[in-house]
Amino acid sequence: MYVADESPPAVAPPAESAVSYPPVPIHIIFDGGSIGNPGQGYGSYQLSVRGKVEQPKRIQFGAGYTNNEAEYDTLITAVEAVLRRAKDPKRVQLEIRGDSQLVIKQIKGEWKIKEPRMLERVRRLHALLQQFGSWNAEWHGRDNSVKALGH
Repeated sequence: MYVADESPPAVAPPAESAVSYPPVPIHIIFDGGSIGNPGQGYGSYQLSVRGKVEQPKRIQFGAGYTNNEAEYDTLITAVEAVLRRAKDPKRVQLEIRGDSQLVIKQIKGEWKIKEPRMLERVRRLHALLQQFGSWNAEWHGRDNSVKALGH
């Protein structure tokens, strides 16, 4: 690997293999909140890899969290978990579902981001999402989150 300011390596990289690997579909369902607003932050997410649904993961963030911060940080934690597990993130087709219209619409660029703390989280999330072959985020009703995550 080389830095953009440096000359490229003298040896050309190997040609891409003619073998085409199938995409890896991964779904994330996420939800976050706080007890008090701000208050004790928490969240849960569930992964589904190639259609196999996994047990939800629970997260505790600590004091001073708003509901929206917990929603974002839960999604960021879930995306980071997928990146740690993915052998080749460029093969991953990531589908994100959550009941937070704010998070879904802001990460898709449909709603403006006025709060600097949220803008920082969106930038971090976009940097993570760029590592995947593709990603999509869609809002779903609260009942879907409760069904998947239990809260």
